[in-house]
Amino acid sequence: MPQDINDKTRIRPKVAVLGAGTMGAGIAGVFAAQGYPVAVYSRSAETLDKAKSRIVPIAGEAAVTYTTSIADCVTGAGIVSENLAEDVTLKQRIFGEVEALAPADCLLTTNTSSVPITLIAAGLARPERVVGIHWFNPPAVMPLVEIVRGEKTSDEVVDRARALCADIGKDVIEVKTDIAGFVVNRLQYAILREALHLVEVGAASIEDVDRAVETTLAPRWSAAGPLRLMDMAGLDTVEKVSRILMPALDRSEGIPSLVSRLCEEGAFGTKSGRGFYDWTAEEVAAAIARRDDTVRLLTERRKA
Repeated sequence: MPQDINDKTRIRPKVAVLGAGTMGAGIAGVFAAQGYPVAVYSRSAETLDKAKSRIVPIAGEAAVTYTTSIADCVTGAGIVSENLAEDVTLKQRIFGEVEALAPADCLLTTNTSSVPITLIAAGLARPERVVGIHWFNPPAVMPLVEIVRGEKTSDEVVDRARALCADIGKDVIEVKTDIAGFVVNRLQYAILREALHLVEVGAASIEDVDRAVETTLAPRWSAAGPLRLMDMAGLDTVEKVSRILMPALDRSEGIPSLVSRLCEEGAFGTKSGRGFYDWTAEEVAAAIARRDDTVRLLTERRKA
């Protein structure tokens, strides 16, 4: 039988983190900071060195091992967190290896943001073992994770995932059907589509669209979600406005043309020094610090 994850007196199970990029390193840091023994896998020793530089500020000198052997990483693990490239074939192959290597009661989780859980688990002998635990960047700062069911994910596995997230201090929402983008990214990309449409048709500048969100929508949504706010506004009002506004919203299905143009120019955002805005290294550092401080402040206020 698996250990009770909520038992604070237990010896915490080993966590195998597959993938040592930004998300993998951040997730490893969160588990290590909470007292879990952690093993981090990457094919590249250089990537592992970079991961260590990200993990130590989160977890200090906690028990973390680094390996280029997936077998060494997974053997004896009670929890697996997969954070590899968003490639269906790769994930299916890795989970096939993991199923053979990990103990039978190991909790198998994937941090995919786009590949269906059902598809990842399709070739396994026991697909009911796989569940999505979708983290947000940076993992040590963002308070929420999405637990995502595949078509065959068992209730027991979902319950164990919930208990695990509670143990490491994460809020949870459950995505009950295996839909593309889950919940948070669908909401994010819905507003992104309309934001880019407003810019492309000349209705507002990039700066003013951002300012509209930062000064109005974001503060209100941090206090109450959109459906709660609509209750507060009055659903009769929502009905009247919807009749006018819903048909006027953008319905484009492809990649937004402005995003495509910028990518063709090599303007990838902060990583390249230019995207919608121009960025210096100092501006990037300041923006990240401001973002993280704001999230921490709002999280603490929500808990109060």
